Amino acid sequence: MQPLDSTTVSRTARPVSILQFGGGNFLRGFVDWMVQAANDAGVMDAGVAVVHATAAPDPAFELLRQQDGLFHVYLEGVKDGAPIREVTLVECVQEVVAAHTEFERYRALCRGADLKLIVSNTTEAGIVYVPGDDLAATPPVSFPAKVTALLLDRFRHFDGAADKGLAIVACELIEDNGSTLRRFVLQHAEAAGLGADFITWVQEACSFYDTLVDRIVPGFPRDDIDAIQAEIGFADRLVVKGEYFHVWAIGGDDRIRDVLPLDRAGLDVRFMDDIRPFRAQKVRVLNGAHTALSAIGLECGFESVGEAFADPEIRDYVERLVGEEVLATIDGDPAELRAFAARILERFTNPYLHHCLADIALNAVPKWRARNLPVYVDQVHAGRPAPLTAVSLAAVLLLQAEAVGVEGFTPVDDAETLTLLRESFDLGDLDGWVRGAVARRDLGAGLDPAEAEELVREVADHARAILREGARAAVLAALMVTSR
Repeated sequence: MQPLDSTTVSRTARPVSILQFGGGNFLRGFVDWMVQAANDAGVMDAGVAVVHATAAPDPAFELLRQQDGLFHVYLEGVKDGAPIREVTLVECVQEVVAAHTEFERYRALCRGADLKLIVSNTTEAGIVYVPGDDLAATPPVSFPAKVTALLLDRFRHFDGAADKGLAIVACELIEDNGSTLRRFVLQHAEAAGLGADFITWVQEACSFYDTLVDRIVPGFPRDDIDAIQAEIGFADRLVVKGEYFHVWAIGGDDRIRDVLPLDRAGLDVRFMDDIRPFRAQKVRVLNGAHTALSAIGLECGFESVGEAFADPEIRDYVERLVGEEVLATIDGDPAELRAFAARILERFTNPYLHHCLADIALNAVPKWRARNLPVYVDQVHAGRPAPLTAVSLAAVLLLQAEAVGVEGFTPVDDAETLTLLRESFDLGDLDGWVRGAVARRDLGAGLDPAEAEELVREVADHARAILREGARAAVLAALMVTSR
């Protein structure tokens, strides 16, 4: 089988307009795949330079260099109810450089006249402020210091030209990722005394964007790589496997629309002034449904999202939880919200992904507080019942207390939560047990005392039903309440 590199693939040379910090599975299977699609559609002519930003060796980075930046993205999923598979050869990566061992080449890329955009995914730990990080180092250690030094070099090289500022799009999985990076860059500039002119240039000529990214990217398909390589016809050692679904929300000023016009290629990229409302929408619909399904699904004997969602009664529960309780608490056009929810729930039917319920159930109590409690609170304040949300809390508490038997499952949560739920569990006083959990784990935040006590009563009743008749019967009973 032929190797995958520039000797076996005819590729298009493109100007490097994107400097990408990170070459892992997600960026390659999400951002680079999108850039390739936009290039193919003729709405962009963008080359990517991938930067290895740490001093530690990375075998995947070296493979990317050996393959001259070439790799395939192998997507599988469901679209409009039917299975879909899409294979793309990504050839937009023009160069691969290690910042710590090839600093001068890295510096030349940072000074490139065609450079317009920085995109990053340096993990959740990447966007941190390190006091005293040496901006004159080649390069500095932390990512925010690297960006500061890069921008300073560019500012000086182009004599502060306003049109040589950059758009910085952060994909790290923290809230306010771009805004936080901007704050740390300015903090480094102030601490190092880089001057008012440079700080003004960063503030006015450069734009930092908050983002929310969504695509499951399992990465290299080790178990079936032989069949995939035979299908694509190359010994590609960097195949990225992912789900077909994708969405990228980018928040900030309008300049990014012209720098990164991915939406014009038909991609689900959404530009907005503020992504926080969209993040809340996504968290309530997708993550909240996952949290509810994980506990109830495990207690019904299922192992994965797909298995649980294939059960008609459990699917009915999730769809009605989202359709009747969650969407009612989100502002927006009802038809658009229903379409968004349908696309999210369609992912639950993906036969190619084995999304383990036990993995989703990690730290289930704080997840329920962040994802599901706001729905309950908003429903109560609107004078509407929320039995489907309440039954999910009963299932979560019983699961984490190990009060229901789930073979092979060991709860993972903070030690204080697990100790509280286990040691205070009292079959003869479930109201008291739930009341203690709600009070000590802040599960009634946003409710007045009377509303919190009603939550306790509801959840305790659902817990009794689960213990007496099983999770499935309790869910069906909760569904009957919403049908009255």
